[in-house]
Amino acid sequence: MTITVEQMRDKLHPIERIRQVLAATEPLSTCGFSLGDTVRFAVEPGWHHGLDAKAGTDPVDAQILIGPGAATTTFPLTKDALLEATSITGLPKTYASRCPAELLTPQLNYWWREGLAAKGTNIRDYQLLVAGGNGAAITRGSITPFSNLRLLDEVLAGVHARYGADVEVLADYKFTHSLRKTHVRLIVVDEQRTITGTGVQDDNWSVGVQFQNSLIGEEKTSINGYLFRYWCTNGATDTKAGSGIWTRRGGRETDVYEWARGAVDEVLGGLEGSLDAVQHLTEVPIEGQANDVLRDVFEHYRVPVNERTRIIENIVDATGGALTMYSVMAAITEVANDSSLPAAHVDNLLRMGGDLPHAADSRCGECRRMLTP
Repeated sequence: MTITVEQMRDKLHPIERIRQVLAATEPLSTCGFSLGDTVRFAVEPGWHHGLDAKAGTDPVDAQILIGPGAATTTFPLTKDALLEATSITGLPKTYASRCPAELLTPQLNYWWREGLAAKGTNIRDYQLLVAGGNGAAITRGSITPFSNLRLLDEVLAGVHARYGADVEVLADYKFTHSLRKTHVRLIVVDEQRTITGTGVQDDNWSVGVQFQNSLIGEEKTSINGYLFRYWCTNGATDTKAGSGIWTRRGGRETDVYEWARGAVDEVLGGLEGSLDAVQHLTEVPIEGQANDVLRDVFEHYRVPVNERTRIIENIVDATGGALTMYSVMAAITEVANDSSLPAAHVDNLLRMGGDLPHAADSRCGECRRMLTP
C-alpha cells in the first residue's frame, strides 16, 4: 500500500495553523519589577472553578499590580502566569490550583512583598511577560524572550533558500506549544526519498527541520534535522545534523534569528547522509537476536518501563519485511505518535529514533550489542 502526501494532509498542519497557535502568546512586551512593596496580587473568589478545563494561556480571575501608588499598572493573569507566581514562592501547583482566593491572595502577597527577600533569595528582579494585555508569564529579569513566530519565519526562509520559494512545507502533528516549551517539526514535502527493503511499498520519507524554544527561558533554543516517514507518520530527530544550542549569555536578541536562518542550511545539508544511514538499517538483520538487541537499546537510552512494553508490542505487531534494526527504529518512533505522552517523552523517543541509524555501525557484527569506546 502506498501512502501519499494527500492522504496525510488531514494529520499534518499547514504553516498558517502553526502561526495561529504561536500567535496566542505573541507579541510579547515586558514589565519589570522587583521583590517588595511595588508588587501586589489580587485573586478573586471562585477563581479556580473550572480551572482544569482552561488552557495555560487562558486568563483567570486574578491580577498582578505593579508600581508604586498612582503609577500602579494592573494586568490580568493567565492560568500559567498565576501558577508560575505560586511555584516561585514554593507553593505546589496542585495545592495552589485548588486554593480559595481568601487563602491564596495573602500567601502570594507575603512571599512576593517580603517573604522571598527575607528568605535570602539571590533573585530580586523579575519581569512580567505581557501578551494581548494579559500577564502571560513571570520570569527572571535577565531573561530575553525569543519570538517563536520570528524563529518560524527564519527557519522557513532557510528552507526556501535551499529548496526554492515554491517548495511545500507542512508541520508534524507532534507539535508542542506553551510558554515553557515550544517544539515545532517542519516537513519539506517535496524533498522525499524511498527507503527500500522495509516490507512497505513506497516507504517514503521527507527531510525537515525541528526547532525548540522556550519563551520563559526554561529550555535551550536549538535547531536539528528532522525526518518524517509517511507510513505510520513516524518521525525522528537527528541531532547529528543539528546546530547545537543557542546560549542566552551576552549578544543581542536579533543574533539568535540570524543564527537560526544560517543553521537551517547546515542542518538540511546533513540529512542526506542521515537517510543513507536509515537505509542501511534495513541491511542489519536481528532475527534470533531481537531480545538482546532491544535489551541493549533500552539500557543504552534509559527507556522507561511502560515505553519498553509498547516498543516490544510494536515489534511483535510489525507486518512485512525481515526483522532488522530498521524495525527497531520504527517501533521506537511509533510510540512517539501517542498524543497522551508528555512532550518530553515524545522528544526523547524521536531523538532515540534519530540517533539509532548513526549508532548501527558501533555495534558488534554478530551479537548487535553496542560497542563501548
